[in-house]
Amino acid sequence: MGADPEMAVVRVKAPADVDPYVLEAELTRAVAGSRARPMTAELTLLPSVRRSGGRFRRHLFVALLCTPTARPADELAAAVQKTLRKSLRRRFGADASAKVRPPRSGDEIDVCWLGVRGTPHRQQA
Repeated sequence: MGADPEMAVVRVKAPADVDPYVLEAELTRAVAGSRARPMTAELTLLPSVRRSGGRFRRHLFVALLCTPTARPADELAAAVQKTLRKSLRRRFGADASAKVRPPRSGDEIDVCWLGVRGTPHRQQA
């Protein structure tokens, strides 16, 4: 049995012509395919796409990361960031990048959770 999932915020800079959902699939594949750092990831694109200089766009994702053994959140974020940067640069060029960090506050965790799971709705009986 693995450790409890950790939440992380992933900021990605990629070429403007890359579809965000293709980017999401590439990030998931990179995390799940790493032999050196075995883990799984569930990534969700947040609807905050900004242009950065015309050639690139910045995308924001929320990730739920799970590893076989428990690791501190900062250490896990650094390992995922290394894996994602390598994959993005190989696929989209040297200017593509990723920054990964744990959520900073309870409010940010709430926003991230709603981004991943959606707003709960009351069930009608």
